[in-house]
Formats: sequence, structure tokens, C-alpha cells
Amino acid sequence: MNYRKYITDNPWVPYTLVFALGMILRLMSIGTKSLWVDEAYAAGLMEMNPMDLIRMSIAGSPHPPLAFLFLRFSTILFGQGEAGMRIVPAVASAFAAVPLMWLIARRINFSSAVWAGLIWAVSPFAVSLGQEAWLYGIIACLGFLFVYIADSAWQGSRKALYLVVPIALTGMLVQHLFGLFVAAGFALYFTIPRKQRIPWRQFLLVSVIFAALYSPFAALMLKQASLRMERMSRAAMDMAAVYRYRFLIRIPTVFVRLIPGGLLLEATREMIHDKKQIIFWLFFGAGNLFLLVNLFLRNLLDRKFRVWLFLLFAVPFLIFFKEDPTVRHLTILWIPLGFAVAASSRRWKLAGPVMLAASAIMLLPYYNIGSFPYHRSDWRGAAAYVEERFTDDESILVLGGQSGGLAWDYYSSGSFPRVAYGGENPYSENRVPGRSAQSAADSLLNLHDSIWIVSDFWGGHRTSDVIRGYRVLSEIWISPAMEVVHITE
Repeated sequence: MNYRKYITDNPWVPYTLVFALGMILRLMSIGTKSLWVDEAYAAGLMEMNPMDLIRMSIAGSPHPPLAFLFLRFSTILFGQGEAGMRIVPAVASAFAAVPLMWLIARRINFSSAVWAGLIWAVSPFAVSLGQEAWLYGIIACLGFLFVYIADSAWQGSRKALYLVVPIALTGMLVQHLFGLFVAAGFALYFTIPRKQRIPWRQFLLVSVIFAALYSPFAALMLKQASLRMERMSRAAMDMAAVYRYRFLIRIPTVFVRLIPGGLLLEATREMIHDKKQIIFWLFFGAGNLFLLVNLFLRNLLDRKFRVWLFLLFAVPFLIFFKEDPTVRHLTILWIPLGFAVAASSRRWKLAGPVMLAASAIMLLPYYNIGSFPYHRSDWRGAAAYVEERFTDDESILVLGGQSGGLAWDYYSSGSFPRVAYGGENPYSENRVPGRSAQSAADSLLNLHDSIWIVSDFWGGHRTSDVIRGYRVLSEIWISPAMEVVHITE
């Protein structure tokens, strides 16, 4: 049997196999990693009716409500455990490989597109999107699908033309940064030769319809953005230091994490002392750079299309002037990276297998960690540790940002007194600064013999500042970002 001819004649077979591989890898150990605070925020919404969920999510989150409705749908089908919340994102993340392959196959060729899809399927970055009860796996799926549909529509597909606006609106109601995909999809129109694309009047009509339908929601986006800017201004940050951090550390980190994801540390002093981290940094940094340079400098693709791909790679980094996104926010970068993988695999037979093997190897450490790879806070482990050792006349102080109380309550048996500093009600847009964490600890020790401090380092409070002046009975790091300290007077 001629397998190459069979696959060419039946492209649905490799597409299905890539999707199936992606699903297997995302379902493996999908419930073993502890929720982190963002997932806990979503978990707190899951028992609400849809109207309350929409109202509360708008008040307490910078994201539109549709993402949380997707997660609510996941819990209805599969339960409210960690796995149940994560299955819909897992399906979305796995299926995202398919429209990515469709788009690449149209512009390069089918076999090269399959390599790009395989690397997406097995990369720890994409797998983690599917094992997080949050919105970025859904965004990747809708984004790749939208760009493919837009490409089809501008080239004359009437069915695709009818889908452009619905998919664009759906994505924008999941997250505002979906606007990057929307801009990319509409910009594709100008990369297509005039004789092959639809008349400009049809393109303009679709653009106007989308703008008109989205305009009522644009006010919400602006309001949420202004609230975020207000919080940043109240924090009185040194913006010169912020920009140095973003451009010298955050941008290189985003670039190297496009395949291994959060397994690679940020480019800090801690990373410099880890030889394995340095090796992986150099490999994936040099590898990504090599792939992209080969893509942009070769004449494999039309010049206008290469310019479009370059802008897709470069423009998202301009967001760092206003925000501090992670690689999870910038899944659009995977479109130029996917084309780069395909272009290299077409030129060098070993390019695809080497990148695929490197991606697969990184899954081994990914499955061995018990917490979210970008922020290693193990709330499950912290709750179990404290409750096993809790005695009479003690209390618990949770330091975990605005959703720390929800994360603790998700894993706690609920029979132990606790105070969640700053994290009792994350669904309120009116957050009034209260007493300090030190004052909260003082008050609890006036009422109890000793207290357990459960500190998620991401929450912004250093435990050393809170425990100053008290006797430390025990101190342990449950995970790299989760500390538990037992103190008394």
C-alpha cells in the first residue's frame, strides 16, 4: 500500500491523528496539577447562574464573560473538579492544531503543515494551555480558526465570508487581545493578489458590520483597561525600571517559551545558575531565531505574505509599552512560528523531527510538576500540609492576592478558621485598600496561640515582612512559589 498517496488523498487522516495525539497529551494528568489563583477565580464562578456569572466576572476581571461561560459549560458536562473545568480548554487547545495546519497547507504544502501541527500538539506550551481552566487555549483555537476562515473568505469562499463576523465577535467576547487575531485576519486581504480576492466593497461591508456589532462591547473593554491603568498608577511604579524589566527580561522570555512554555525560567540571576536552564534557553532561543530568519529571508512565500507574517511576529511585542503579557497572552506568535517550522521542514528533512523530539522531551519535566508551570503555587499541597498539622486555638492567614481565599477554600475541608488578606471577594470592582498583612497577623495572634501563614509569592506579600518580630515554629516551601510558615508570639 502506498501510504504517502493514501495520506495525500485523505488529508483528514493526519489531521485527525494530530488532534487525537493532542487530546491524549492534554488529558494525561489533567487533574493532577493544583489550581492556581486565576483558575480559582474561575472556579468561584462555576456554581453561579449564567446571569450572575456574567455580572460578577465583568466586575472582577479584565476579561469579557464568554470565557467563563465556556468553562461553566465544561463543568456542566464533566463536573467541577480540576479535570472537569479543564476539558473544554483541552479540546480547544488540541483542535487549534487543525486550522493552523489548514492555513499552512494552503500557503506552503500539506506535509510541511503536518510538522507544524505535530509540534503544536506536543509542545508543553500548547499542552499547558489545554490543562488550565482559563481562556488561552480557547483563544488559540478561535484565533487560528478565524485567520484561516478570513483567508478563505477573502479568496472567494462565500461560506467562510458568512463566518468571519461571528467568529471575530466570539473571540472578542472571550478576550480583548483577540483583537490581534482580528487585525491579522482582516490584514490578510491585502496579501492576496487583486484578481484572486473578493471586491473591496464586500471586504469593507464585512468590516463595517463587525465594527457596528462590536461597538457596544468596546465601551466595556475601555472601562476595564482604564481600571487596570488606575491600579498601576496607584502602585506608583518606577516606569523606567518597569520598561527595563519588560524589554530586557520579559520579551526574551516570551520568545524562548513559545515551545517549552513555563518550564523555562525568566532571564534572571536564578536562571543563570542553572546549567540545564541555560542549555534549554540557548537551544530554543537559537532554534526559534533560526526558524524565523529562514522564513523571512527565503522566497518560499510571496513577499506581501512574508511582511504580514513579520508584522504578526513583531507587533504583539509593542503591547509591552502598556502591559506585561506572558507568552500565554500572545498565542498569535504561533502563526509565524508554525510557518517557520513548515518552511524549515520543507527545506531540511531533519528540521521537523528535531523540533518535534525536542518538544516531546520537554513533556517529561512538565508532567512531573504538581503546579501550574508559569507560577508554581501548589494550593492543594499547602492545604493538605496545614490541615494535617492544625491544632486547637490556631488560625490561618492566607496571602494569595485577590483570589487567594478562593484557592484555599477550593482545597480546604472548610472546618478551619482562616482569614484571606485581600482575597475575600475578588468579584467586586470597588476594592478599597485595608489594613496591612502585618496588622492582620497581629490581630489573629491576639486571638489565637499561633497562626499558619499560607503565602503564594505571586500575591505580592513577602512572608518575611509579615513574620518580623514573631517566633517561627516551622517554615516550608510547598512548591517554588508557595510558602507555609507557622508562627507564634
